[in-house]
Amino acid sequence: MKAPNWVRDVFEHYLICEFTSIDNGKPITFPLLFFYNDNPPKFAVTSSILFSRKIGHMKKNPKVSLLFSNPEGSGVEKHVVLVQGVAKCDDSDLDHGWERYLPMWRKKEPYIDGFLAAREQFGWFWKRIVVEVEPKKILAWKNGDTSKPAETISL
Repeated sequence: MKAPNWVRDVFEHYLICEFTSIDNGKPITFPLLFFYNDNPPKFAVTSSILFSRKIGHMKKNPKVSLLFSNPEGSGVEKHVVLVQGVAKCDDSDLDHGWERYLPMWRKKEPYIDGFLAAREQFGWFWKRIVVEVEPKKILAWKNGDTSKPAETISL
């Protein structure tokens, strides 16, 4: 992906995105911790099977969006980036499939290990579905000024 550094900073440092899936033609949005891989460009989120309604939405309609608009806790200036993409849900290994994202999770939320220590007590919460999103279109507004035209990022 050919993106300016400020867009890469958003993907590497923002803590959450506003993740939207479609349920019977209606957008449903949740704040979710996300992970970004640059090669190839791909985003991932995980969902506990306890909160899997959004997974059902994506299985019916895999078109999703990730809006990055809240820099709180990231140490990065406020920018707004919208990613539109296609989601692929992987529920083949609920117990361990998500662990490949654990190093990135620790970087964003260092206290996660405290929760992992009590993993046995919260077993269902740690059964997680991985959702990988292939970006199809990215629009970005430097300094968060959405009153100006967006910059289209080449994929």
